[in-house]
Amino acid sequence: MAKISARQLANYVVDELEKGSDLTVVAQHLAAYLLDSRQSRDLSKVIRLIEDELNSRGQSQVEIIGVHDVSDQIKQELANLLGASNPVFHTSIDKSVIGGVKARSGESEIDLTVRGRLNKFKAKLINSN
Repeated sequence: MAKISARQLANYVVDELEKGSDLTVVAQHLAAYLLDSRQSRDLSKVIRLIEDELNSRGQSQVEIIGVHDVSDQIKQELANLLGASNPVFHTSIDKSVIGGVKARSGESEIDLTVRGRLNKFKAKLINSN
């Protein structure tokens, strides 16, 4: 049996999502194939290729992490700061976040959490000495 390339897998996943297939079912099929074909080490590569394919089709994936859900206006402002066009938002609640929000799209990230700001302040103090 010939192995399916990572790019082909990414195209399959995006095609299925555009058809309206359930994300959980598509993810289970992808995971099952990667395990069965002994390609599980390629998972991060496939995920990057899925993001690239979504971007090429005009959808930017924006992941937002915070202690509370954020408003649609804040989501859009974060997407604009990240340069994400036609964003699709994925939000998650992380109780370890003291306050603020972290947003990521592709290779870009904005860390507006309290911890992130304290780490930047600490780095400035260390660098100034």
